[in-house]
Amino acid sequence: MVKYFVTGTDTNVGKTYISVYLLHMFNAQGYSTLGIKPLAAGGDDAAQLLQASSIKLPIERINPFSFSEPVAPHIAAKKMGVRLSVDELITRTQYALDYPADVHIVEGVGGFCVPLNKTETMADYVSRCNLPVILVVGMRLGCLNHTLLTCEAIKKAKVELVGWIANCSTPASSEVGEMVATLLDWIPAPCLAFVGYGVGVSCAC
Repeated sequence: MVKYFVTGTDTNVGKTYISVYLLHMFNAQGYSTLGIKPLAAGGDDAAQLLQASSIKLPIERINPFSFSEPVAPHIAAKKMGVRLSVDELITRTQYALDYPADVHIVEGVGGFCVPLNKTETMADYVSRCNLPVILVVGMRLGCLNHTLLTCEAIKKAKVELVGWIANCSTPASSEVGEMVATLLDWIPAPCLAFVGYGVGVSCAC
């Protein structure tokens, strides 16, 4: 049984797309899979993960906290009278995390350090659960700084950075090759794949 936490350099960088791809990839290799979305604010990410998983649990088991408004989760939770915490998130996701599956793909929300409350972030959840991380890098202006800061946060959380994926979720600039080359020099983990805009996942960088 292996577990991976898929995080991103920001929101809207393709975490769900990559998570679904990973589930399909492991399914094709004959592994049983389970996608988990502990916390969602807007969108149908959890439904996509459920559809791509070979194991079908009730959606509230894989997505215990779901808010309709696409805003920062702690803000959405406050509006609904819900207080988020790492302890509660672990309690509500433990069933899915422990469920017998060869591969668990746990998709984060927003970036790695999205706040849950005044003192805790999703990074604390990942650290407490000791989940190895796959980082999705949205290849756009500003991604170099965002990526290096995220790598530092992952290191601080004392969890393993398994690798990163370069994702052109928007039309790439002419400098995308140089940006990837820069990240190859700086990120202390392998590039697992390059995703071109509108052309799908290709080989490693």
